Amino acid sequence: MGSKWIKYRLGDIATFSYGKMPKKELIGLGKYVVFSGYKYTDNYPEKNLSVGDLIVVARGVGGTGDVKIANQDCYLTNLSIKIDLDDKIIRKEYFYYQFKQNTLRYLDSGSAQSQITINDLSNIEIVAPLPEVQDSIIEKLRNLDKKIVINTSINQTLEQMSQTLFKSWFVDFDPVIDNALDAGNPIPEALQSRAELRQKVRNSADFKPLPADIRALFPAEFKEMELGWVPKGWITTSFNDLIELIGGGTPKTSVEEYWNGDIPWFSVVDAPDESDVYVLTTEKNITTEGLNNSSAKLLKKGTTIISARGTVGKCAMVAVPMAMNQSCYGVIGKNNISDEYVYFQLKNAVQTLQQMGHGSVFNTITRDTFKNIKVPFCNEELTNIYSLLVKNYFSKILNNNYQKIALTNLRDTLLPKLISGELSLEDLPNLVNQTEPA
Repeated sequence: MGSKWIKYRLGDIATFSYGKMPKKELIGLGKYVVFSGYKYTDNYPEKNLSVGDLIVVARGVGGTGDVKIANQDCYLTNLSIKIDLDDKIIRKEYFYYQFKQNTLRYLDSGSAQSQITINDLSNIEIVAPLPEVQDSIIEKLRNLDKKIVINTSINQTLEQMSQTLFKSWFVDFDPVIDNALDAGNPIPEALQSRAELRQKVRNSADFKPLPADIRALFPAEFKEMELGWVPKGWITTSFNDLIELIGGGTPKTSVEEYWNGDIPWFSVVDAPDESDVYVLTTEKNITTEGLNNSSAKLLKKGTTIISARGTVGKCAMVAVPMAMNQSCYGVIGKNNISDEYVYFQLKNAVQTLQQMGHGSVFNTITRDTFKNIKVPFCNEELTNIYSLLVKNYFSKILNNNYQKIALTNLRDTLLPKLISGELSLEDLPNLVNQTEPA
């Protein structure tokens, strides 16, 4: 590492302060959120942590030793410790990156109550270069993180555009309202407010009507059915009649030959962020032998997976062939009903599925649950036209996901080498700028 790298005892270059529990009478009031060290939760009227402050999770269930930087003004509870570094010696982002992978969990005493103390933190030894070198390292790593965030933001926009079009066609029936208004047909009283909102959209300067050939696929009238007013000519059907459900399974964990193979094996911990849609990789993989000797099945690309027990309603679309455990269902459309339609129809039904799920806290859904979900349905042709319109969005989301994996792997490979001094900035190729978001 050379003479430019210096060893410090953390207690000599930092001060520490515990968070504290807010007063009970203040719970639920105010504009700030509380940060336990694990997540931001309910509102509180006081704050003792600002954007950019450095903290370490000190105790609780899981995550003890994780280092975090606050991303909003909030209230820090007694589950975490705030660290104020001497910025002239160690930059807080450098400290954060140093322990991003190799967390401080090793300090945990291992007692029944997981815990790290200020004394534990004080005795940590840190090796770091001069502050200006730290700044250069931070910039390289921050640029990678920014590109990951940009891809996430793009995905959020693309997913929202796809979902908005789905809701417009299959939930709010906007094209039917458009056709009815243009034809001078009466709008049912129950849909009057919706029609008024739609008319305001139609009158806006940036309104773009659907192409005539697509509008022609929608009727210009409504019919009252058991679900309320639906487009004339559509049917009300059980969601179960539109889909095929596929069960999962778990190979015997005692048989080594069944595990660590080439087939991704999905469980709810692998569910992606909602805007990322696709699941590409999983925490565990199984072998072909494990697949053949269990009730697990190989799901094709485009299948939607929904978690059915415990954390109910997590949805993900399969990006590569994979299997899943028995706490999930795989869902595909019957009669060539499109994958994207099934994905959003399932997400739209999640709230109902959660409410109808069996168990005292609605924590399970079964095959019978899907039979009780009623949806208005048009025809397979319209679902496929919808998919053609959003295919490009989904393709971009998938490409962004692969790029995020590449960026994350690059960052996580470079991080320990830069932080330890194994790799100098002079040796670092210009890999960051070569990877642009889609």
